[in-house]
Amino acid sequence: MSIAVDNISYTYGINTPFEKTAIKDISIEISNGDLWLFVGHTGSGKSTLINTFNGLILPQKGSVSVDGEVTGNKNTNMKKIRNKVGLIFQYPEAQFFLPTIYEELMYGPKNFGMSLGKEEIKFYMEMFSLPLAYLNKSPFNLSGGETRKVAIISVLCCNPQYVVFDEPTVGLDYTSRMEVVKAIKRLNTMGKSIVLVTHWISDFIHLKPKVLVMNDGQALFKGNFDDFIQLDRPVLEQAGIRFDQKLELYRCALVHNKDIRDKISII
Repeated sequence: MSIAVDNISYTYGINTPFEKTAIKDISIEISNGDLWLFVGHTGSGKSTLINTFNGLILPQKGSVSVDGEVTGNKNTNMKKIRNKVGLIFQYPEAQFFLPTIYEELMYGPKNFGMSLGKEEIKFYMEMFSLPLAYLNKSPFNLSGGETRKVAIISVLCCNPQYVVFDEPTVGLDYTSRMEVVKAIKRLNTMGKSIVLVTHWISDFIHLKPKVLVMNDGQALFKGNFDDFIQLDRPVLEQAGIRFDQKLELYRCALVHNKDIRDKISII
């Protein structure tokens, strides 16, 4: 079972002065239990691509299927697909509108006709280090890191098999970033398929994800993490990717010393 993306393309504003091809001839498969990083400069097509996974955007060419069901097909139950593919937008807390955190967490499951027990809510609150007492609080009275965690939990409460994050750690302090990264690892260990659109590549070294590098709507690279790290500099620069010190150390260690590489990956 998987999200299968077959040679899709999408252009905004066709036949207008603002026409812009966002993705072109992209193919990728997100299998059960996969962990992917989608990387590349702003405007490279990453967000458009993930929006095709649950039918928010329907490709103008090619097809996207979720567990064998093609998005946009008249016989496809799109509500079922959107339950399977949980999409967590950049700054998802901007979508809050209910008076308490509990009501925010219950909103999605109710829309999908799901029942949500107290134990499930407790499980996710504890995963993100949030006390149960917060359930009665307003989501508008939390810190930035706490609101991001609640927004993520609100999607997880719908129990999606595929969890897609668009810059989940942007704007967070170091402690909150690491808590979100830890939770992502745990979700993947539980068997969830994870896709991360991110610029914080070094946060995920220890997870050894697969990597899709995008530039100008096209795939420059698709493969495992260590092969990505060893890409030629011109390829990385073309995609607007700059390595921080941790990634540079890891790149050197790949070539020279496996033991050092393993130590760097857990820093």
